[in-house]
Amino acid sequence: MAVEALFRAATEADVPALAEVEHLAFAVPNWPADTFLRYDCTVAEIEGRIAAFLVSRQIFPGNEMAPPEREILNLAVVPAFRRSGLATQLLKLEFQNSAVFLLEVRESNLAARALYERLGFVEISRRKDYYDHPPETAIVMQMK
Repeated sequence: MAVEALFRAATEADVPALAEVEHLAFAVPNWPADTFLRYDCTVAEIEGRIAAFLVSRQIFPGNEMAPPEREILNLAVVPAFRRSGLATQLLKLEFQNSAVFLLEVRESNLAARALYERLGFVEISRRKDYYDHPPETAIVMQMK
């Protein structure tokens, strides 16, 4: 069930809503509200409310020998809008940046891992005990 959303850059006025989405999306939210706008943050807005967001950053600008690299830092969707295509749409917007894309995902987050694999990500390494609450391995993925 794809939904129609307005996609736009997050603003300072969005920070409370971003924190709320983070709280609704994750059992143990770990992003303090003041960190969302330190990076590139795109929101998906439905009927005037933020339903999802994606936070990313450039980690290497690229040069003559290697392409730019970007890291997907945080992707969250309000539970009521999961499986509606918002995460896919946010990721595809991010992919408009010409770059190599990397991310970490909890080993137990099978739904997110399946989404990333559908979009072309593959596992390249693991980071044992990367996450807290509970301690868990991170799967490091790269877009191929």
